[in-house]
Amino acid sequence: MNPLKLILKIGRRLANLWLMIVDPKRLSELSGERVVFNHLKKNNFLDDFKNKRILEIGPKHGQDSMLLASLKPKQLTLVDLPEKKRLIKKWLPKVKQQCKTKYLEANILYLSQKQYKQLGKFDLIWCLGVLYHNVEQLRLIKRLFDLCNTNGCLVIESATTRNKKLEKLNIVEVHWPKTYRNLQTITHLPSRLAIKSWLEMVGFVSIKIWDIYSKTLVWQRSVLTCRKNPNPKPYINYSNSNLNLTYSAGKAA
Repeated sequence: MNPLKLILKIGRRLANLWLMIVDPKRLSELSGERVVFNHLKKNNFLDDFKNKRILEIGPKHGQDSMLLASLKPKQLTLVDLPEKKRLIKKWLPKVKQQCKTKYLEANILYLSQKQYKQLGKFDLIWCLGVLYHNVEQLRLIKRLFDLCNTNGCLVIESATTRNKKLEKLNIVEVHWPKTYRNLQTITHLPSRLAIKSWLEMVGFVSIKIWDIYSKTLVWQRSVLTCRKNPNPKPYINYSNSNLNLTYSAGKAA
């Protein structure tokens, strides 16, 4: 074997051995394992979605889509931006072989009324790596709440504030006028407690922050799950009793 290749191989093995000792979860992440799905599956969170309706927001490469299809849903609906069309069409036929699948090219926040009504309600909404790419994050969560069926569940994952002084606070870090790493779509990085607060505001219950990621990622990404109960109580941020009007948090036309 080439001496340089041998040195690199030994180096990788030593690095993996070190990770096994200090941060074993990182090995799974680096291997490409879909750690969120696998962790929730292992903990029985995904046991009850056979013959149910599942919505995935932002499937991108389709790896989670294949895993969600393995749950044998009644229908798997995928929604992603039009610019992802070429990428999605590469793997979409494989998902369609696994279960009944519907694909919609759209921004979930800017659906037409017709598109919104046609989507219907879902028993599981899967939304990973999407929230922090939206400037109207509370409105996005409210839209997911409205698309969720009674007793339905939401799995939401997001990048969080990279400022370690802020990570344990209930706070949103605003990157403006210079966006985060000059990425046009990242202007707000919430803490995990801010995401939890937004979920509560729109009416979700049984909110849980999961311990899934490695030490390397846990301070900068978070996974939360929640449920919509039959009698939700969203936060009413404006009301007028004389006109019989109420406006709940995140609601917009």
